[in-house]
Amino acid sequence: MPEQITRREEFSAILDSSYDGIHITNEKGITLYYNSACEKIEGIYKKDIIGKDLRNLVKEGIYEESLALKVIEKEEPITMMQTINGNDVMVTATPIFKDNKIIRVVANSRDITQLNILRKELEYTKKINERYHSELNLTRTKQLESDIIADDLVTKKIVDLAIHVANVDSIVLIQGESGVGKGVFSKLIHDNSRRKENTFVKIDVSAIPENLLEAELFGYEKGAFTGANENGRIGLIEFANGGTIFLDEIGEMPLSMQTKLLRVIQDRKIVRVGGNKEIPIDIRIIAATNKNLKSMIQDKTFREDLYYRLNVVPIVIPSLRERKKDIFPIIMKNLKKFNDKYNLQKNIQPEALDLLIRYDWPGNIRELENMIERLIVTVKNNSISITDIPLKINDNNLKKQKKYLHDFDESLSYREMMDKFEKNIFANLLKTNKKVSEISHVLEVDESTVRRKLKKHDLN
Repeated sequence: MPEQITRREEFSAILDSSYDGIHITNEKGITLYYNSACEKIEGIYKKDIIGKDLRNLVKEGIYEESLALKVIEKEEPITMMQTINGNDVMVTATPIFKDNKIIRVVANSRDITQLNILRKELEYTKKINERYHSELNLTRTKQLESDIIADDLVTKKIVDLAIHVANVDSIVLIQGESGVGKGVFSKLIHDNSRRKENTFVKIDVSAIPENLLEAELFGYEKGAFTGANENGRIGLIEFANGGTIFLDEIGEMPLSMQTKLLRVIQDRKIVRVGGNKEIPIDIRIIAATNKNLKSMIQDKTFREDLYYRLNVVPIVIPSLRERKKDIFPIIMKNLKKFNDKYNLQKNIQPEALDLLIRYDWPGNIRELENMIERLIVTVKNNSISITDIPLKINDNNLKKQKKYLHDFDESLSYREMMDKFEKNIFANLLKTNKKVSEISHVLEVDESTVRRKLKKHDLN
């Protein structure tokens, strides 16, 4: 006959077969039973916990907190979500009474990590798809005739300012990094001004050789210099008479030309190269630069008086990384633009879209537009996936999330190091993620966990 098992062995075998973790302690917080599921969920072996006081395990940093100890203190069941061994675990601890005194606490834990991941993926995909289709239907994107997208509050304020000052002829100085759209904003001002029916002339100062710049701007009389047109030629400033002239990269203008431009602004007259006749002009001047003109003034490479003449209405356009809400609609606009241009019907999968949105885009809108065109024309499938996104964008996002790593400090205890490391993680994430939901998404933990950690480390 088979050997009979004891009732204790039978119950132990039953509890060990449970998918849920079962952790039983006595009224003093000493572990009496700990099943195999607990080992998998918490990453702690039975031999290391049975017979141990939970208070000591908390002090040693094995547990961040103990629900069983809270139950012993409050004498009532408690259910809460915990992050254990990197997993999302729902724990319910229930007291067992005898003669109105606690004799046991049974903690039941269930790993719901995969369930949460699936739920988050479903919610996130649904959210992305809703935004995706709304953009395609042009219901959520404010797209002006000038191709400016202004979903971000900062951009909206700049657009409002540009349209407001368009009604007057004040000189505007637009500043911002390369690729932020300074030229587009200058056109916006012109298109909303009383000069919109007249000429808009863009001059890229940096693209014209210094020895030709004066002739290009002011024109020249016949015979003014060797190789000149025998009939002379009108300059770009004169050509823009009645309209708007946009001086792009004004910081690249040579000092000698700065003096002559200052005279044009003051007198509203020009003299062609090789001539002596003053020609009255009526123009609106808009200048733009990606340089720090104040530093150039200190370095004696830009005239201070010209700077103050130009800086009547300053408009500073922030970089794309400073107006994150504009990235998604810009992506969708260019997706449609290049699909139409190349007669394609490509889309971007949510995970790939998320990478593009999180990237800082050091080259700003110009870099983003080029990237979308590149993906459209090089990806063979109709759906652009995360594997199609260039490595530099993937690496950049990984580095952003890992920048909180710090050096190992042997002077600290294990618990102190973990606390310091954890605080560093949340402190650095707060610099780029202002919402609890954003941090929750980055770390793939519940928002309740994020709030608890922020409160624990006194982080706002």
